[in-house]
Amino acid sequence: MNRARGHPEPPGNAPLRHVLITRTPRDCRELQDLLEGSGIVLKPYPVLRFEPVRDERGWRRAIGMLESSDPSGVTPWLLLASPRAPRPFRAEAERRKLSRLLELPAAAVGEGTARAARAAGLRVEVTGPGTGAGLARLLGDPVPAPALFLFPCGVHRRPELPTALEEAGHTVLPVEVYRMRPTPPRELPPLGPAVDAVVLTSPRAARLYVESLGGHPLPCPHWALGPTTRDAAEALGISCRIPDSPDLTSLAADLRRAL
Repeated sequence: MNRARGHPEPPGNAPLRHVLITRTPRDCRELQDLLEGSGIVLKPYPVLRFEPVRDERGWRRAIGMLESSDPSGVTPWLLLASPRAPRPFRAEAERRKLSRLLELPAAAVGEGTARAARAAGLRVEVTGPGTGAGLARLLGDPVPAPALFLFPCGVHRRPELPTALEEAGHTVLPVEVYRMRPTPPRELPPLGPAVDAVVLTSPRAARLYVESLGGHPLPCPHWALGPTTRDAAEALGISCRIPDSPDLTSLAADLRRAL
C-alpha cells in the first residue's frame, strides 16, 4: 500500500472503490490504514477546516474556578471529546504558563481522541466509547460527584457530554481552543468521475456537503459515523447507514463488507 497517497492494492483484479469522506487528508489516515488491502480509496472532501482560537473569557473563568476549588476534594479532570482539541489546548496552556493543567487526568471520547491526547502528552485515564453519553456513564465510578471537568473543545460542539455530567452533579468548564470553519465551495477538491460511497462525519459536515452539491447528494450509498450524524443527514433527505459501533474500526469493517 502506498500510504503517502492512500492507494491500497485491490484484492486480485478487483477495481478500486472510491469513498468520499468529509474530512481533511490528514484526518483520513487512520481509516485508510484500517482499509489496507481492501481496494477502497478514501477521497478527502474537507467541507470544514481547522482554526485555533483563544477563548480569553473561558480561560479566565476556568483558571479562577480551578484555583478556588477545594484542594481536599476530587482532583480536577480534563474532558476531551474531539481529537482536534488536545494539541491547541496544550499549546495555549504552555503559552499561558499553565503547564500544571497538562498533568491533570483526562477522560476521552473514543480511541481516536485518546490517541490524539496521548500524542499531545496528556495523561488519559479513562477512554469511553465513541459517544459523549457513553463516556459520561463510564465516568460514574472513577469520578464521584461533585467533580470539576475542564473541557477543551470546539466553538461548535455537541451538548450531550457536558449536559450528562452536569445532570450527574459535576461542573464542566468549557474552554474553546479551536473552530471548524466552512471551506468555500470553490476550494473543495473535484469529485472525480466515480464515487462509490460517501461517509459523513458530523451534522455540520452533512449540511455543508449537501450545500456544496447544490442540494443534491451523490447517488450512492451514504454512511454516518454515528446516530447523531445519521439523524441530521436524514433531515436533509439522505438515508445513511451507521456502523455497529461509532468508531473507525467498526466503520472500516462495514465498508469492507458492503463495498
